[in-house]
Amino acid sequence: MKIAFIRTYHSLINKKALAGNLRLFILRSIVFSVSTTMLPSCENDIRKINLLTASDSLSVSTVKNIDLIRSVSGRVVLELTAPMLKSYEGEDPYSEFPQGLKIVFFDSLMNITSQLTAEYGISYDKKKLMEARKNVVVVNNRKHEQLNTEMLTWNQATKKVYSDKFVKITQSDKVIFGEGMVSDETFDVWEIRKPKGEIIVNE
Repeated sequence: MKIAFIRTYHSLINKKALAGNLRLFILRSIVFSVSTTMLPSCENDIRKINLLTASDSLSVSTVKNIDLIRSVSGRVVLELTAPMLKSYEGEDPYSEFPQGLKIVFFDSLMNITSQLTAEYGISYDKKKLMEARKNVVVVNNRKHEQLNTEMLTWNQATKKVYSDKFVKITQSDKVIFGEGMVSDETFDVWEIRKPKGEIIVNE
């Protein structure tokens, strides 16, 4: 399936989610009645019930083989594909990509400018943050550069990508190592925060 904007997948709600909301209402009613009738010595029991309601409030929707499109002013700017997406609703909704993901960025002519792959991803709706973890690879097609790291954070509001982990950037003539980096979201302009060294590649 194709969706016009990447955050619209949170509108997917199944019967399990409705059942979860019903259980949440019942449990919250129990918490209210207990807290108004029991003595302070029962606070530990009430705390346990609150923990149950918190976990039950996270209704989950699962979608397999997703293909999400994000467009700006009618122009496609990126495409996200993943074998599985799990969306968690609640006070702080988020989505997981437990089997990995791939994000492809396009220019105005629909040419691929860069792409990101990772073995795991998580996206926070309210914060507009996405984290890619485990064997993260970013390739810049225009500059023929590749970034390798174990964790990368993409701030969709600022359009910045950053990491505080070990990074390796491979260019046509050298390989650069360091700790942490910051870049624009297409990996065109980047900076290693703590360079550790480089290796010259002979042609």
